[in-house]
Amino acid sequence: MVKVGDEIDGYCTRCKLNTYQIVSATDGREIFSVTCRTCRHTGPLHPEMSLEEVRSKQIKKLSGMTRKRVGTSSPAVVNFASRKNGDKNDLAAPLKAFREMMGRDPDLGPPSSGGPIREEVLPPPPATANDSALVRWQRLTATLSARDGRPYNATRTYKAGDVLLHKQHGLGIVETVLHDQAVMVLFRDVETVLQMGVSAQSLQK
Repeated sequence: MVKVGDEIDGYCTRCKLNTYQIVSATDGREIFSVTCRTCRHTGPLHPEMSLEEVRSKQIKKLSGMTRKRVGTSSPAVVNFASRKNGDKNDLAAPLKAFREMMGRDPDLGPPSSGGPIREEVLPPPPATANDSALVRWQRLTATLSARDGRPYNATRTYKAGDVLLHKQHGLGIVETVLHDQAVMVLFRDVETVLQMGVSAQSLQK
């Protein structure tokens, strides 16, 4: 029997990801609405999607956004060789327009001075020794959403309190900097060590 407050898995149409969701309306048998644990959006329950389906939806959305911006029907694929040669008709133009629209390149660091204003992510309050990993994660992320984090990238550097988004584990909080190339990150389902400050050449090996 399903009860209000139960936590279930589902696909969030706002996060565009499979997330943990809380039942907000039910008659005990049928679930009428759920609230996404990550972005707090409330709506009908959508079943989880496979990784391939999620990627397909994200690519389709990105393609539509770039077409509206530059008025082209080109698919969202980038030809980096022609980009270097300055080909006006290649697909670097839609990508550049998308980056300008977002105010920054998601893979190159914080937004430029001319980009949209973003709220600074403050370090989370200190955890107590008696808290379990799940309790600490729930307390530290109670006021956060996916919009507060940045996609995890091993080439970036992080500090305690940074909020990041991991493809497998979702929303996470950096708890401790272990050394120049490793941090301890707390996720809902695991507390694990992640790399940071790694050169792009090292990742390609």
